[in-house]
Amino acid sequence: MKEWVLYSALALVMWGLWAFFPKMALSCLEPKTAFMYEVLGGTVTALLAFLILRPQLGGVEIRGIIPAVLTGVMGYLGLLCFMYAIRGGKICVVAPLTALYPVVTVALAMIFLKERINVVQMAGIILALVSAVLISYE
Repeated sequence: MKEWVLYSALALVMWGLWAFFPKMALSCLEPKTAFMYEVLGGTVTALLAFLILRPQLGGVEIRGIIPAVLTGVMGYLGLLCFMYAIRGGKICVVAPLTALYPVVTVALAMIFLKERINVVQMAGIILALVSAVLISYE
């Protein structure tokens, strides 16, 4: 198995758990409170990662730091929105809908990075959007 496939599978499992645990937390916490504890968990993880990876850090360029920081900001803001979404909605509906975020990523990559997708990949994106309608149907 290629290394990237293994890491993809691990990310899939971790993000699946990431989407599931908040629903449990919200059974006894308000979204803002649960969010703060999730930020705390993320901060502890980030500090441990920094301590472990620090000797391996490469050169520092502002061109890379800004999008890296924005990644963290968008991740946490998205998490807060996710908390409010699952407070009012079924996690079995909200999680798949929010998992369509790659559609936004693909669109941005096409516009700003001039990346291209083929017909089969475009069909996959269209089917993903159709799935959003089907998943949301009550």
